[in-house]
Amino acid sequence: MEFTIDRNELMTALYLTQGIVDRRTTIPILGNVLIQSVDDGVCVTATDQEVAVERRCTAAVKRKGSLTTPARKLYEMVREFPEGEVRFHSLENNWIEVACGRSRFRLVGMDPREFPAVPQPVEGSAAESLRVPASALADMIERTVFAVSGDETRVNLHGIYLEGVDGERLRLVATDGHRLAMITRPVEGTAPAKGVILSRKAVQELRKALEEDGEPVEFSVRGGMAHATRGPVRMSMRLVEGEFPDYHQVIPAKSERTASIEVGAFLAALRRVSLVSSERTHGVKLQFETNRLELSSINPDIGEAAEEAECQFEGDMLSIGFNARYLIEALSLFPPDGRLDIGLNDDVSPGVVRLSSDPDYCYIVMPMRL
Repeated sequence: MEFTIDRNELMTALYLTQGIVDRRTTIPILGNVLIQSVDDGVCVTATDQEVAVERRCTAAVKRKGSLTTPARKLYEMVREFPEGEVRFHSLENNWIEVACGRSRFRLVGMDPREFPAVPQPVEGSAAESLRVPASALADMIERTVFAVSGDETRVNLHGIYLEGVDGERLRLVATDGHRLAMITRPVEGTAPAKGVILSRKAVQELRKALEEDGEPVEFSVRGGMAHATRGPVRMSMRLVEGEFPDYHQVIPAKSERTASIEVGAFLAALRRVSLVSSERTHGVKLQFETNRLELSSINPDIGEAAEEAECQFEGDMLSIGFNARYLIEALSLFPPDGRLDIGLNDDVSPGVVRLSSDPDYCYIVMPMRL
């Protein structure tokens, strides 16, 4: 195989592979990228057999074929190359020559026939498919993925639940058992009504493919796989097996009291007061009174902190404890000049956090004893 490709075009493709190739794999070929000739250039592919990404690149192919080479080392090399054309040339015994400007490297490759096949979407099938703007899907992922459980043994919580609502909207839900993030947006097409779980790794890698402005995302689900296509990029993601918990049971039917506060002011106060909180629990007490909020934290090993903030609140005084980190992570994604509506019932019921300007986003936080 022999071809020439623009350095920036290759960089874009290799960037998408870096989170997918597995450092700890016992299958050496999974640490490589597969580069193969296609009609209009070359296709760069990486997979860990759970998530796969393919990126078509414009290239001048002199001799067709395919090759594989270590993904991370190639990315590091290309990142250091100057602007210009990068030249690839397959040699004997799967060696590869890579050159750019005055630099020339010879890399050890592997037989491309050992590279596993990547599942492809079924063309013209009855798969549930939808079309969603890239910026909207990126925002949905960003506002939910932080709530995914970090415990890999809880497989059904170690991902984002995706389902269709009313046949016209897509909903993403994530929870770790202590908090829950849910967002719903309109889409074109048919979202999976039954609901499926995408692994956190799959969602994070999909988010990377949405960074550049451009075409919407074509998304389909069939046979235990999800496929996302956007311009020259296609991702294949194996669905997580297991049942996602009934998240409807976690969301309070109604809130007896509601506090309204500016996002930026509340976030800044939380960050300051939480500086003395326990590094294990991050506990902060919120005391709501008529048009007043007091935030406080006590740590016997460090000291105490308290701060008042303006807040629209009516009703009897209510004190409730929360993990400040859980609130900070969500609030950091909101516009600072926006307003939060915090629905409350009592000190043992979850708090319901919403943006006044976005009723289709909901964040549930379980309280804690302080």
